[in-house]
Amino acid sequence: MRIDAGHAVLSKDRCYRLLDIPRFEKQETSLTGPTNQELFQRIWSLSWPIVVYHVLEMTVGFVDFLMVRPFGPEATAAMGLSRQVTFLVEGAAIAIATGVITLVSQGVGARGIPGSGLRGIDQVNSVVRQSVYLVLILGLPTALVGYWLSRPLLLGMHADAGTLAYGTPYLRVYFSGIVFLWGNVVGAAIFRGQGDVKTPLKLALGINLLNVVANYIFIFGAGPVPAFEVQGAAIGTVLARACAALLYLGLLLRGTGLARLQVDQDAMHPNRNRWGFDLQMIARILRIGVPMALAGLLRNGSRLVFLAIVGVTSLGVSFHAAIGIGLQVRLLSVLPAVAFQVATATLVGQAIGRGDYREAEALGNRSFQLLALIMVVVVLLIIVFAGPLAGWLIDSPEAAELGATVLRWFAVAQLFSALSIGTQGALMGAGDTAPTLRYTLVSQWLVMLPLAYVLLYAGWVPGGPLLAWTVAPALSLLLTQRRWRGGRWKAVRV
Repeated sequence: MRIDAGHAVLSKDRCYRLLDIPRFEKQETSLTGPTNQELFQRIWSLSWPIVVYHVLEMTVGFVDFLMVRPFGPEATAAMGLSRQVTFLVEGAAIAIATGVITLVSQGVGARGIPGSGLRGIDQVNSVVRQSVYLVLILGLPTALVGYWLSRPLLLGMHADAGTLAYGTPYLRVYFSGIVFLWGNVVGAAIFRGQGDVKTPLKLALGINLLNVVANYIFIFGAGPVPAFEVQGAAIGTVLARACAALLYLGLLLRGTGLARLQVDQDAMHPNRNRWGFDLQMIARILRIGVPMALAGLLRNGSRLVFLAIVGVTSLGVSFHAAIGIGLQVRLLSVLPAVAFQVATATLVGQAIGRGDYREAEALGNRSFQLLALIMVVVVLLIIVFAGPLAGWLIDSPEAAELGATVLRWFAVAQLFSALSIGTQGALMGAGDTAPTLRYTLVSQWLVMLPLAYVLLYAGWVPGGPLLAWTVAPALSLLLTQRRWRGGRWKAVRV
């Protein structure tokens, strides 16, 4: 565009500068939108640091299994069962993290709409403050209840005496430091919601190295530190995560990007009480996050029941150890899915914050396609290397052979599960999280567990329960994609 006034010729850029009108490039390109290549690049640029972040986290888990391996199959089984309990509890952190990512990303996106920039920044800072409160409000009671229920939870999964001896102290230490673990999750969510995925990665590089060193010291002992064996893995992890939570707190107090924790924020804000709680913002965070948290509790709870079902078979500890390894390897295959979930939620949320639903839909679709391509490669690698991997992690030929079978079944199931998780990320960006709760209830509790029970007692061991494990995520993927393709998420307002 050019404006002629006598001999003066002003370009569009010059007009913007003279009139002090901010440029909103998205408004100029919304009719055509970014190309597929641009969308893929944006998705990947946010996804790969999260993949690396979770690879580091998962590596610590593998190292833990290797460190406790010399203590026998009971120690491996204790670690596997305990990790299922920790996955169950960490689902509650999703109640904060999911809502944080959605509201922060939409607040960031709203800055691109004329006249709403300050409101967007205020929303980001309000989410930061209230999420810190929620970590304390929810974390402290969970720590007390979890410490008390550590042994009963393991007994509910038919853990034998040796497994209980290792697993109970591990869980009690874990629950004692749950606030630090949750603080780490929420801190990372705040930065990712802004589109800053590299700060959490940089912190993870140092923290996970500290975690491995601390775990080794507390597991085997060093100098004046006695050997805590399996319990030592929990001690080292809690200490490392406490350091990470404090670092996140320091960064937010200093102010990084748009997010800042303002301890002197006006307590007379109309939505805040005298203690600084913004009940309206807390409700918005929980309205988005609670369905995801409950879905996580149902999903991980179904795994505990699944472990209890297979625990009564003649395979006993061997099946528990094999599934524990399978679930740990599953974390490897789920890494791209979790990364794409967060990246897609951030990008879709920012697009919706700008009011650009066409771009939000395109981002969700392109993300699914790219994730599908990556997951096919990951699943094939797990199937090919299932035997050597199981033999490396399980110190028993019979249990290792069973572990390889479990890994192959889990790999197929994970293809469906990963694509379902990725699609959930697109729905998360829109704040449309309630359907995920319904789909998890149907696929895990109404299909997987009854089917596993029937096939197990029909004599199909171990194939029956493993088939049921595979059917559930396939159904979840079908339902989740149906929701996204139907477009009902566009009517959701958060």
